[in-house]
Amino acid sequence: MERSRRVIQDAVIAEMASVGYGALTVEAVAKRAGVSKATIYRQWKNKLEIVESALGSMSAEMELDDSLPVKERITVMLTWLATFLADSENPASACMPALVSASHYDDDVRAFHHRFSGQRRQVLADMIREGQAVGDIDPELHPDRTTEILVGPLFYRRLMTADPYPPADVGDLVAMILG
Repeated sequence: MERSRRVIQDAVIAEMASVGYGALTVEAVAKRAGVSKATIYRQWKNKLEIVESALGSMSAEMELDDSLPVKERITVMLTWLATFLADSENPASACMPALVSASHYDDDVRAFHHRFSGQRRQVLADMIREGQAVGDIDPELHPDRTTEILVGPLFYRRLMTADPYPPADVGDLVAMILG
């Protein structure tokens, strides 16, 4: 069951990267995964649930070493994100613009996108709060706004330009914002 689940999750990411969310169908995912639609519907109710499951499992792939100082963990996390967003060969990276576009037209996708993004922003905001608590990060910085300032350039470059944010420059970005 776990293997078929992973195959279906990979297929939904690849299909969404190829056609976008609006044109994504359970039939196409089933065909790409080499399973029946019934197999998919036994695990998920609709295409949004499959996308949510696939993106959630992908996010779980990033592991942070809690023994690192907080600014280093933030740099590692944002370098992972910059690398992910810059990887034009990774179908999951192509899903981000598709998800942003779909959230403009579909209330359920918008709710998922806001929830999904909010959970990831919370991880970074909590790390900033941790750094503030131990005196490594300026306590005057607003954690939520600082999170937006840190990830903003990465997403801006992915969504609005032809040049993704260079992962090698993330350390400089973190130092400039967090000191």
